[in-house]
Amino acid sequence: MGVTKGDGAILKKRVVVTGVGVVSPIGIGKEAFWRSLISGKCGIGQITHFDASSYPCKFAAEVNDFQATDFLTPKSARRISRGTQFAIVSTQKALEDAQLDLSKEDPYQVGLSYGTALGPMDIYEKFGATFYERGLKRVNPFFLGMMNHNAMIGAMADAFDIRGYNTAVSAGCSSGNVALANAYYVVSSGMAEVLVTGGVDTPIYPLTFGLYSASHSMSSLNGHPHKAMCPYDKRRAGFILGEGSGTLILEELEHAQKRKANIYAEILGCGLTNDADDATVFSPEARDMIKAYQIALTQSSLEPADVDYICGHAHSSIVLDKKETTVIKHVFGEHAYRLAVSTIKAMVGHSMAGGTAMQSVAACLALKEGILPPTINYEVPDPECDLDYVPNLPKKRKIQTALVNSFSLGGTNVVIILRNW
Repeated sequence: MGVTKGDGAILKKRVVVTGVGVVSPIGIGKEAFWRSLISGKCGIGQITHFDASSYPCKFAAEVNDFQATDFLTPKSARRISRGTQFAIVSTQKALEDAQLDLSKEDPYQVGLSYGTALGPMDIYEKFGATFYERGLKRVNPFFLGMMNHNAMIGAMADAFDIRGYNTAVSAGCSSGNVALANAYYVVSSGMAEVLVTGGVDTPIYPLTFGLYSASHSMSSLNGHPHKAMCPYDKRRAGFILGEGSGTLILEELEHAQKRKANIYAEILGCGLTNDADDATVFSPEARDMIKAYQIALTQSSLEPADVDYICGHAHSSIVLDKKETTVIKHVFGEHAYRLAVSTIKAMVGHSMAGGTAMQSVAACLALKEGILPPTINYEVPDPECDLDYVPNLPKKRKIQTALVNSFSLGGTNVVIILRNW
């Protein structure tokens, strides 16, 4: 646990980010992802994973250049879901970026906290199709070990011989950053020296896509796919589903310094709340999201004016983009208009846990590089969304403190605050 003072108070250990890795529709690995972000590249296109001609929305942000066997043995790739493949590869990339050799670490001091909103949807759909079309005798028994959320974590632990703290986090779209907040608490309390964290989702399959289509939450803009998502813009009409994963390596500061690690950022604090409202898919009430911001600021010993940049959740929702803006203005007052706020979702789509983890990766890179990724497709201002959204072009700005916020189906709100190292 944490170090104890003479008066019995617990001193938190300091936690830093030392590596990041991504599998995304705009690039695999940190370098490709970052180049695409700052160039405003959009990964949304026509669906190729299945025949979507009968669906009202025909676009998705797919990872089209991913071949599992480029990174995994054919046998290993066959025995895990597509999402698990993404998570393992993004973790491999993050460990390489951190220059962290886990074989030299105490495996019980290394842990996993990884998020997924939906789990291995390809396995569910394959199992269902096989069972109902061909009968029980044709069901692959390996499906049992592949089809739950924790199977993804188990496969990751096996791939990297991680034997310490581990948990699969499912908290809706926020899962990637809820997992990150959980990892921060584990390391800061002294329960582990290293945590692999982040999130992944792969929802682009017929049944899953159909359920989202039925909810009428996806974009109705069926013109050019690159214009289908326009967060904070007055024309916004819903999100486009994406897929991908983002991984961050968290270390206790002394551990990182001892091995002379490259440090992206220090995590100062996190705030988590729930709307506790099941009457609507997303509560219009802003109170609980505001409280998550306030908890994170208090935990970080910061004033609102200390924050320079927000990597926002906005995914082109008519209601939620406005709600997020309203919350920012409430929490930050006049400083809200001096903040830079941008979202990466119009580039990578809405990949739920993967997308929220990518937000945190993007914030770490923005802190390190002194460049803010743009909000693409911001063309028609909305009077109710009137902040500096870094429209269309990246902005060079050396920032010290970045905030990442995510919120999700089920009412989970999470805010994470990062400081430049």
